[in-house]
Amino acid sequence: MTVLDIGPLVAWAAALSTLLSLGTAIWTALTAGARKADKRLEDLMVRTDALERQVERLSAQLTNVPTGDMIHRVELSIARMEGHIEKFDERLKPVAAIAERMQELMLDQARR
Repeated sequence: MTVLDIGPLVAWAAALSTLLSLGTAIWTALTAGARKADKRLEDLMVRTDALERQVERLSAQLTNVPTGDMIHRVELSIARMEGHIEKFDERLKPVAAIAERMQELMLDQARR
């Protein structure tokens, strides 16, 4: 009966285990920065998406803002309306005077 000597097999297993542990440690050290960069990149993508939504919302609001030309036209229209109101005021003064005289006449007639 022959006895198997497992001493060399144990030595090889220990060496392989040591190399595997060393390789894992090196791999972890080398990829730690990449994981941090991936996390930062993911955070930046989330922030970028939020900023894109905000820019879209603001640009939609800006399309409804009147331009300088539109505001100028509104100012001109208001100035024309003020002129028309002044004309109506002048034209209504005689009517107001007639109404006042009619009221005085009716009050005089009521007193008699």
